[in-house]
Amino acid sequence: MIRILAFNGLLAACCSYALIRGGPPERVVGGALVAGYIATLASYSGATTGFYRVENGIFAVDLVLLAVLVTVALRADRAWPFLLSALQLDTVGAHLLKLADISVIRITYAVMIAAWSYPMLIALAVGTWRHRTRLNRDGYDLAWVPGPDAIRPVPDGR
Repeated sequence: MIRILAFNGLLAACCSYALIRGGPPERVVGGALVAGYIATLASYSGATTGFYRVENGIFAVDLVLLAVLVTVALRADRAWPFLLSALQLDTVGAHLLKLADISVIRITYAVMIAAWSYPMLIALAVGTWRHRTRLNRDGYDLAWVPGPDAIRPVPDGR
């Protein structure tokens, strides 16, 4: 029970920080992580049958979250979304492993799909902090990769 409370606290702290103080990429990812958490809770099959087979609902949520994270990683002018995409890909890989070999121990499967959530939240918080640092230092921080004809802002000499 303590680990659930600890995770909920970390989720609330990191995602609130990203949603309130982050730029557009941080807000998109913070919202996606909260939505993914809620959807995961809603799609869990239950304690009696949980993790004996592939959790199809959680698998679907994880695939959608992976698509969002990869899209942000490819479009954002940030490096941290690539880390989150890689960690989420590990989670999807755990589902695929259970799909390929049903004999994977259920607690191992459960840990493999949940363990990467903690470093993902920490990376989001660090990414948000870095965004704030760039804003304070330079006065701007590009959110998205500019198109080929875009002009990047020039710092005012600070």
